[in-house]
Amino acid sequence: MNFDPVNACNLKCKMCYFTDEQYVQKLKGIFDPKDLELWAHRILPRALKLQVGCGTEPTLYKHLDVVFALAKQYQVPHISLTTNANLLDKETLEQWIQNGLNEIIVSLHGVHKESYAFFMGKGDYKKFMNSLQIITELKQTYPDLTLRINYTFNEDNFIELKDFFQVFNDYSIDIIQLRPIRKLGETAYQNFKLDQIVPIYMEVLNEFRAQSKKRNIALIATDHIDKLQNRNNNESVIFQYTYCYISPTAFWHPDFNWRTESFNAYSKRIGWGKQIFSPILKSKSQMKALQSEHLNYDIELN
Repeated sequence: MNFDPVNACNLKCKMCYFTDEQYVQKLKGIFDPKDLELWAHRILPRALKLQVGCGTEPTLYKHLDVVFALAKQYQVPHISLTTNANLLDKETLEQWIQNGLNEIIVSLHGVHKESYAFFMGKGDYKKFMNSLQIITELKQTYPDLTLRINYTFNEDNFIELKDFFQVFNDYSIDIIQLRPIRKLGETAYQNFKLDQIVPIYMEVLNEFRAQSKKRNIALIATDHIDKLQNRNNNESVIFQYTYCYISPTAFWHPDFNWRTESFNAYSKRIGWGKQIFSPILKSKSQMKALQSEHLNYDIELN
């Protein structure tokens, strides 16, 4: 389940939704803290993972401690936070960890200060690096805490991956995901081509893989060049059955009134179980029509 508690962002990453003026106009509001108990009761008993943050910056929300505590109370197995890491402080982060947070996913769009500043707009490279240091220090006290870096690459920042481990070698990183840029509306950065990357992709990836393995870092990336530009696949059909997005203006399916109905009751009413198994009986052409642009990654655990 993906929970975005605020429809706002303090930074305007040039590859993110928040440089699309039309998209921003649709986003207003903050998830009412009075609704958190009810939200947790209706949804969390069925959640296998709570992912806080996606297209917005969740650390702007003042009640994350309650969100994490509720997820822990309802025994959600995996509780994760996606952040640009510009607003983290050690005391607050430690409280979140004690309340149940067990993974921090940090978004990164440039290895060096100049590229980071270009893609992150108002992002502060020094604050970003300081947050990585804070997380590294807290991991000594909380060894089960996982730090994951999501690096979104494009033609202007891909080659910098060769310098990644020189810059970030001193931080306790557990997982790195290399994600090709996707078109997310009319964002400030508009180069979605990967033509210049294709000829060097495997060379850079293989070196990055070797360096990750040397440091016991799990790597999530695609090992197939053709998938960079053609991301539709049969596995993507599963996405709609496993992903539940919640924000102040959206709550999974439009006909699901979570204030008056539980997830279990709604699922029973619409025959959700039958819908999940329905792709099994579909033909190849029908399956192809259901595919979406979600890249199928290869995962290497070291």
